[in-house]
Amino acid sequence: MKRTKSDRKLTIIEEGKQWQLHQLFGEFIQLLDRLPDARQVQANVLRSAPPERTVMVF
Repeated sequence: MKRTKSDRKLTIIEEGKQWQLHQLFGEFIQLLDRLPDARQVQANVLRSAPPERTVMVF
């Protein structure tokens, strides 16, 4: 059997809303992929969630 390789690419119009969404998503992924430096780790203080965002358990 002959194997074929299929590369699929999206064609997105640069002026469209889909293009902007892809750009925002790409920037967000790059931000998540970056390792924080020591100063950012020290500045990140753990805090409890605000009461209006938590659900009553009882």
